[in-house]
Amino acid sequence: MQDPTSLATVPVPVPVPVPTPVPVPRPVPVPRPVPALGKEKLQQDELGLPSFDALAEVLHNYQPIFNTTHSQGGEIYRPEQNINLTYQKKASHNRAPLPDFDDGSHAAEMSDLQSKEVENYQTAMQKMAQDIIALRTQVVSLETENSQLRSELTTHRDLGHHLLDDMDIDVMTKTEMSDRIASLKSKLASESSKASAQRDKIQQLQNDLIRGNDRVKELMCLHQVQQQQGSVPQTYQNVLSKAADLEATGKHQEKVLDKKLSERIVERKRTVQTLERKRTVPTDNNRKVQMESSLTAETRLTAETSLTAQTRLKPELDNIRSQQPAMIIQQSLQKQEVFPDKDRLSLLSELEKAEIRVRSLERQLEDTSKRWGRQKQDMLTRLSEHNHGFDRSSATILHDPAY
Repeated sequence: MQDPTSLATVPVPVPVPVPTPVPVPRPVPVPRPVPALGKEKLQQDELGLPSFDALAEVLHNYQPIFNTTHSQGGEIYRPEQNINLTYQKKASHNRAPLPDFDDGSHAAEMSDLQSKEVENYQTAMQKMAQDIIALRTQVVSLETENSQLRSELTTHRDLGHHLLDDMDIDVMTKTEMSDRIASLKSKLASESSKASAQRDKIQQLQNDLIRGNDRVKELMCLHQVQQQQGSVPQTYQNVLSKAADLEATGKHQEKVLDKKLSERIVERKRTVQTLERKRTVPTDNNRKVQMESSLTAETRLTAETSLTAQTRLKPELDNIRSQQPAMIIQQSLQKQEVFPDKDRLSLLSELEKAEIRVRSLERQLEDTSKRWGRQKQDMLTRLSEHNHGFDRSSATILHDPAY
């Protein structure tokens, strides 16, 4: 038996005033404990950073907050929630081929690709929003559970102080005192074990909260990247519309130039006819000389117009063709470097613009060369007819389809 005076040596826990929060009336989910290996890694060095695979070791232990069911034994069953598998998409490493602008159906293919990209962005945004909502609800539940545990700890401490205050040493016998001391020791051991468990649980909840904040930051970064990529289809549409407008303006200018050229030729023919009529006695030699001079002037005019068009288009075509090998060499030199998505998209758009411009210039050069060839051939036939004595009348000149 122990002496009653030895009661003074029993360590009594000093109560710490903790504000008791108001409990929220809703079910509190109980998260699974973190594996021992992950907790030791997280608590090993407070000043260092976690390892590169810390998220993969911890995030698979999350439990979904909704749709919890109770089994017959009273335990709470929660299905697994693959919250860290949201953006693990299986994407092929082969880039889609560039659209063939020679084909007439490239606009439909571009619209289909843009609609598919928009649908992918929408699904990714929905998944992101669901993950953020789940994380926020889990944080709220963990905070409520922490407040309840703190309130229970304060009630247990108050109960121990009341038991010590109720003891009347003068009335109690030695056996009662020994029993009371033994019960107090057992309660103290149980409360200390509970306190250590609660400390571990609080540390675990703090680690979970930190991981949740990191996950929210990653999701926000992904959201910003997707918003930046969403502007790429709009740029493609603008480029296509500008190319169509330029092509239409070029065709319109060609038509206007052809019309003006034909009007000038008709006016010159009329002036030649009026001069011939004014002359009283025109000889055959003078008529031949005049026709030859008019034909040579017309051929010179058409040749000059075609040559000016060719000289204007050839430098641009040579410049673009010289730029393409330079761009290919630069891309081959930078293959080992990791480009961000923005730089890749800008390079692809520049390459597509250069290809479109080269094709349009080649088409214009081909059209002008064909037109110049037809005009040259027509002038040669007319000259040969004039030399052989087959002169054309004014009606045939006015209704000639070559003009």
